[in-house]
Amino acid sequence: MRIPKLLQALLVVLVTISITGCNSPTADKPAKYVFYFIGDGMGVQHITATQNFLASQEGYNGNNDLSFTKFPVTGFVETFSQNRYITGSAAAGTALATGHKTSVNTIGLSYDHSDSLFSIAHFAKQNGYKVGVATSVSIDHATPAAFYAHQPDRGMYHEISHDLISAGFHYYAGGGFRDPKGERSVASRGSIFSRGDSLGFLFTSSLSVDDDMRSNYKSVVFSLESPASSSTLKYHIDTNEDDVTLAQVTRMGIELLENPNGFFFMIEGGKIDWAAHDNDAATTIMDVVAFSDAVAVALEFYSKYPDETLIVVTSDHETGGLSVGNRERKYQSDVSMLARQKHSLEILSELVGEFKKQHNGRPTFNQLLSLLESDELLGLTFDELSVEHQSWLRDAYKASTANQTEAQKKVNKEKYGSADPIAVTSVKILNEMAGIGWTTYSHTASHVPLYAIGAGQDKFNGQIDNTDVPRIIAQVMGFTID
Repeated sequence: MRIPKLLQALLVVLVTISITGCNSPTADKPAKYVFYFIGDGMGVQHITATQNFLASQEGYNGNNDLSFTKFPVTGFVETFSQNRYITGSAAAGTALATGHKTSVNTIGLSYDHSDSLFSIAHFAKQNGYKVGVATSVSIDHATPAAFYAHQPDRGMYHEISHDLISAGFHYYAGGGFRDPKGERSVASRGSIFSRGDSLGFLFTSSLSVDDDMRSNYKSVVFSLESPASSSTLKYHIDTNEDDVTLAQVTRMGIELLENPNGFFFMIEGGKIDWAAHDNDAATTIMDVVAFSDAVAVALEFYSKYPDETLIVVTSDHETGGLSVGNRERKYQSDVSMLARQKHSLEILSELVGEFKKQHNGRPTFNQLLSLLESDELLGLTFDELSVEHQSWLRDAYKASTANQTEAQKKVNKEKYGSADPIAVTSVKILNEMAGIGWTTYSHTASHVPLYAIGAGQDKFNGQIDNTDVPRIIAQVMGFTID
């Protein structure tokens, strides 16, 4: 019997769909290996600025893809907390970890602190997965802590670090700890290093993984011997080839976590948020690049097990109200100008301070200009500045070098923050010239992006709440969280 051509075509389509469905990573197979990337403070515009900057460095106007921007599934995530529409990292981290909203500054507890909230990492461990938590900031900071700790205030670093020991995950990594011995705690519980040693923890500053490390320790905790300020990895813009990166601690985690039963691995790009709080666009962009590099390491792993691996990339909230486009430049932007900046605002502030010391605290205005014009700092020449920008710089010079009353110091603190006024103003000028805008030094209520690839990827389509993200991941892994 001859099959009509229309029916033949229909059968071909159906067979193709069937084959594709069977081979697709979106089929309903439990995810064996899960990567959960959280870019702290990373909004859509942070990604846009980074893509445009990378394209500009290759000589064209447009966007250069990051490792995750071509993922097959994209969506948006709502970020509000239980008690405030503009969230904080503790509440947002808890929502992304536990599937429950809570109050601002709360870690792993209900909004009124009456109940403990357990994270997807906790349930993954219960279900036989190995678990890792890594970050570019301190290991006891808000976002990583949300996956293992239960404390009423994110500032309880000592108590949080003891919760890390109690959780007993297989791998932790970051710059270090803020208060591991309880020196700043009201009631010290003793050194986490001593307690960890007695429970089979290995504390190491080596990225090398060997059989002894895999076999003979309950948990491995990587941190730096000499971390950057606040026990973090360096800002990516400040690194050299000898410095540890988020990509490296991600690779180390994979080596330790890979096993026949699978793993759950949360990796946070924590200093994207810090740079955005400073309204430091060049540093923000470079930390998004570092975050993308870490995702690229996970993609290497995904390429070996595409049907069993899920990678989710999202953010806890947006920081800074960043935009590519500002009032001053209007439709003009030149993000390539940010390449002039060679250091983070933090280091620029230190360099200005050192320069002032070399000149007995009172260098001339022209001497400071020569420092800023250096290609090793910002490459900003006074002549290319607008009259308004020149005025800003003169005001900053006065604030930085003049003897001032306590009242004047308070005004300057409110205007410039904790960094040197000259460094703050120089970065502000460069941002404005590049066409970058900022609306706040704090967070905003913007939805944040989500990208997914691998097993169960299609479940993340559309606009979802931050509490939905861990619940969907758990569903894809074959269990529930509550």
